[in-house]
Amino acid sequence: MAERKKLELISSVEIMNTPMKKQRFIVDGMIYPGMHILSGDPKIGKSWMMLDMCLAVAKGEKFLGRKTEQGQVVYMALEDTFISLQSRMYELTDEPSENLIFALMANSIGNGLEEDLQECKNQFPNLKMIVIDTLQKIRNTIDSKYGSDYKELSTLKNIADSLRIAIVLVHHNRKAHDSNPNNLISGTNGIAGCADGLLVFTRSGDNAKLHISGRGAPSLELNIKRENTKWILLDNAPEIKQDLFSFAIHDFMCEKISVNGTASEICSMLNEKYPDQEFNCNWLYRDLLQHDDEIQSLGIDYGKTKSNGIRSIYITYSADRDSSGGKNLYTENAVPGVPDNSANADETLTDVECSELSGRENAVPAVPVKVTDGNSLITMAAEMMRRNLTRQGIFVSPFNSES
Repeated sequence: MAERKKLELISSVEIMNTPMKKQRFIVDGMIYPGMHILSGDPKIGKSWMMLDMCLAVAKGEKFLGRKTEQGQVVYMALEDTFISLQSRMYELTDEPSENLIFALMANSIGNGLEEDLQECKNQFPNLKMIVIDTLQKIRNTIDSKYGSDYKELSTLKNIADSLRIAIVLVHHNRKAHDSNPNNLISGTNGIAGCADGLLVFTRSGDNAKLHISGRGAPSLELNIKRENTKWILLDNAPEIKQDLFSFAIHDFMCEKISVNGTASEICSMLNEKYPDQEFNCNWLYRDLLQHDDEIQSLGIDYGKTKSNGIRSIYITYSADRDSSGGKNLYTENAVPGVPDNSANADETLTDVECSELSGRENAVPAVPVKVTDGNSLITMAAEMMRRNLTRQGIFVSPFNSES
């Protein structure tokens, strides 16, 4: 009998007040950390599409008009040979990448595949995505029941979640017609139900459609066509609006230093200062939480209060902790000296930060670190160390270069 797991409960208050990471995309609007199914009609060109996507991520180039997060990719081409892969690579590019690694063999689920995937992460620390082509090659059961499908694929989903990578399983559509593309995926609904994202590839005359849906992205329908060996987008390339929330908050607070008011009042001031940036009072605190790492490194602290039934938000700015050195970031659309956490996403914690941890019984007072040279990068590094110590229960006062 399996050992009973301890039930972990968390209140809605803590959920809504804990800094969380924003949804991170490996391919904008399409692929994000989690388990995905790419299912397509027979011989439609699924493997060509996946190889092209893998190359795009490995090089940091666009795929179907969408930006990618560059990193290492493992393609388990379980129905190919090195000769066929070489031919495909020469058809797609004349510039290979060290970031793209192939395997022609993998163990099945429950018989070593889990260790194979973990080993990939161990060998390639900047691993973003593993593609398994095809799902059927790593399956261990011929039982076509919902529970069996869901249980088997849950193993892969758990690994994708724990490693914070995308695992894409190439699968095939069944021979049928259905108004809902997701119903075309071969097997029971347990396959689609377990996946975080679904990409269903169907023919549309001489061209094709890619239907995208999932838990972490809006539903999309892309019209595509194949030119020689490469799939290209027929629709207008998506306009990806840059996320300038952290920059706007930073520049706003550089002027205000301290603000305390309702979400509506603060959003009104922000919208007046930045009419081209939409601030929603219902989402203001959520946006602060989801940009926590960025705004904290820019010297911004925030929190909520309640008095006489009125909920307020306070935001404060400390120039000593500003990694940008007090530069105007929003209007110049500049990028401050903040480390890129995406490549080290597996090390990111989502615990409640300093304001809550400082009250814990095991918090240990520490002497503030003195930074005398005014170097913003040193100040930023010291602040990041302070926050990491605080996560461990060791409360460190904010650093002051004037101390």
